[in-house]
Amino acid sequence: MTVRRFLLLLGMIGTSATAAPVVKIAQGSLNGGEAAGVAVFKGIPYAAPPVGTLRWRAPAAAPTWSGVRQAAAYGPVCPQAHVTWAGHDLDRTSEDCLTLNVWTPHAAVGARLPVLVWFHGGGYTAGAGSQRTYEGSTLARRGVVIVTVNYRLGVLGYLAHPALSKEAKDGTSGNYGLLDQIAALHWVQANIARFGGDPKNVTVAGQSAGGGSAMLVSIAPRARGLFQKAIFESGAALGLPGAGETGLGPAEATGAAFARTLKVQTLAQLRALPVATLLGAVTPRVSTGPILDGKVVPMDITAAYRSGRDAGVPILLGWNSNEAARFIDHATLAGYAASARQSYGPLAPGLLRLYPATTEAAATRAAQDLMSDAGFGWRSWSIAEARNRAGAAPVFLYQFDDPPPGPDGSRTNGAVHSDELGFVWGNDDPHGRWSAADRALSDDMQAYWVDFMRKGDPNGSGLPRWDAYRGRGTAVWLRRDGITVARPLRVEKLRDVDALLPR
Repeated sequence: MTVRRFLLLLGMIGTSATAAPVVKIAQGSLNGGEAAGVAVFKGIPYAAPPVGTLRWRAPAAAPTWSGVRQAAAYGPVCPQAHVTWAGHDLDRTSEDCLTLNVWTPHAAVGARLPVLVWFHGGGYTAGAGSQRTYEGSTLARRGVVIVTVNYRLGVLGYLAHPALSKEAKDGTSGNYGLLDQIAALHWVQANIARFGGDPKNVTVAGQSAGGGSAMLVSIAPRARGLFQKAIFESGAALGLPGAGETGLGPAEATGAAFARTLKVQTLAQLRALPVATLLGAVTPRVSTGPILDGKVVPMDITAAYRSGRDAGVPILLGWNSNEAARFIDHATLAGYAASARQSYGPLAPGLLRLYPATTEAAATRAAQDLMSDAGFGWRSWSIAEARNRAGAAPVFLYQFDDPPPGPDGSRTNGAVHSDELGFVWGNDDPHGRWSAADRALSDDMQAYWVDFMRKGDPNGSGLPRWDAYRGRGTAVWLRRDGITVARPLRVEKLRDVDALLPR
């Protein structure tokens, strides 16, 4: 029996006697439940409801309660447009949504288990910590504490406005969703030991917008000391430097224009509007994602890593082999060029030369490669490259290349955006078509991720060797037909993209 199989079995044995534990935290007592052999506590408020006068303010202190609070049901999800991909009822929304969920294989104080704090994806406008994919029992049974977090989304999470900046103590606005995530990390520091977790062994992690959030947290001064490791899966935040305006001034201007379209003159009037009115008035120009404001987000992510102004913690990161096929299944020559100009502004001519298409047949592939590299690959690769300075904490780079089977058993050409999530969490095989090789890869990936959570190094007994990334280095390629080591995907293109960007 391998060491990791023994630890998994030990985690399952260690929780069999605890069906409905009660845990006392700083706010009061919680009555949890049991799920697949671990204790689970759902819908725990980590900040005050951001309603009324607290809408578009930094998160306030979490409420307290007397007696024992039931923690058997997820809290409402943060307001968002209806989507069907999340695997649960996203119509059950409320502004009173700043809650988190905890899975633990050992609820006793003093167990000092590694902790994973997960930020969900969804383009900063959708999703929730209660999505089926993020059900934490499988990972928790491996001997870690799992925390999934709701945070404010879209116009409620990232609206900037001159009057909002004026009333704030630090003179900035927007980035409320990011501040929520930092508040959740403070909650973990204060309370996670009561669930058997170690507040000095916390990994902050996420995928897509959640991965981008974790990247931003890793450079946020307000988050320093709240975590010791980080995982970025297909992280997306801020876009390519130089592609367009991302600062506070432009975001405030679009926020002011947004208020004018709603025919309101004061913040009190804006805060009094129904959520449905706000969501219905959003246009592409309104800020619904993170803002480089110089304070909460002090500078560009890659620039922060290149200048040594990041948190300096070990990182596990990577992206999938055909990310953009999730979003682009067909492109025309004219549509490809127009989309590039809209998305990348002054960088578009250079990017179109790097990713050329001269025929209609070539447009789709070029569009997919450009979005995959500019939207996902470059940011992660640039962080890995930046970590090559002497004495920097290690980065472990992966490429995921195992598209799961669809309803008819067929697989896409390359793994698309989000395909790795089911393998990491061990939850998604909705069609019952995973092969034994898929399940074995999932087992290995979970072992890598959990070993990284424990000690900042993914290597463990029985796993293929995964060396830290070094300059012009290699990545671990995760495939069902074998885990191999090779250069990152289209790495020379990534270098060419990097050469186009302003310093």
